[in-house]
Amino acid sequence: MIGDISRQSFKLHAELANKLDGHMKYGYRSVDTYSVLFKTGESQKSSSNAVSWIDPAGVCRVEKIGSTKDTAQVHPRLFTETVLEAAKATGVVTLQSGVGVSHLIIKDKTAVGVQLDNNQVVDADGVIVSMGPWSGQLPILDLPIEGRRAHSIVFRPSQSVPAQALFTAILDGTRSHEPEVYPRPDGTVYMCGATDNEPLPASGGDVQVSSKAIEQLEQLRDMLAPELYGGETIAQQACYLPISRDGSPLVGHHPTYKHLYIATGHSCWGILQAPSTGKMIAELVANGRISCVDKEAVEAVDPKNRC
Repeated sequence: MIGDISRQSFKLHAELANKLDGHMKYGYRSVDTYSVLFKTGESQKSSSNAVSWIDPAGVCRVEKIGSTKDTAQVHPRLFTETVLEAAKATGVVTLQSGVGVSHLIIKDKTAVGVQLDNNQVVDADGVIVSMGPWSGQLPILDLPIEGRRAHSIVFRPSQSVPAQALFTAILDGTRSHEPEVYPRPDGTVYMCGATDNEPLPASGGDVQVSSKAIEQLEQLRDMLAPELYGGETIAQQACYLPISRDGSPLVGHHPTYKHLYIATGHSCWGILQAPSTGKMIAELVANGRISCVDKEAVEAVDPKNRC
């Protein structure tokens, strides 16, 4: 139902990359994408060698699920920083960071500002709640959003790896894992997975990394491609995915309060759907309606009757 948000956002990503020099600034590039079923402990016979840099002995099945025509990647942090800098460069955007939002200020069922953790009050004609997993922590709103911790590693391989993103299922005895692997144009490889239910901390600066989860990712890397690791680990990290109660993002007017807009709950698809989400909210604020994606998608993510 929300497919048009992803499709339109994919197009916007390409436009932004051309406008903001994304190929150089944040690693934007088209990739081929594969689904890989991998089993440890016994020799398998795969009919495909399309992904030649993983261990062929464990490959049960390789299926191409995307091509350079319809899949691409970015470096999430560099993309976010580039977009923020471009917004600031317009002269009409002021960015204040380092202090969290503690409360919404509501008067007569209308959002009129926010209060920060340092008690500073910021007055506003409208408020957009887009705080990822912390969106559900704001008093009064009680948004149906929770955080789920996920881990990732970034490492430098021992060999050049082609632009092939992998969505894997690794069967290891009685256990199964689904790590994702993304070679980057800078020569590094990003690998993520190992989710858990560790409670959401008070702020992003308090996110802790589980050494056990990192070890699991490293073991899965070595199962999947034992000759790939070149000995240099660049990052061991964790984040919290914003998960909505029904699995779909919340994007639109808040059903109770005027001049309050919601844009959160995108789970692991936040970077993909960010451009469309931003455009949807911009249209809603400026024009009172969303027209950049189809009606079915607008209705599927509408917060009405969901919070």
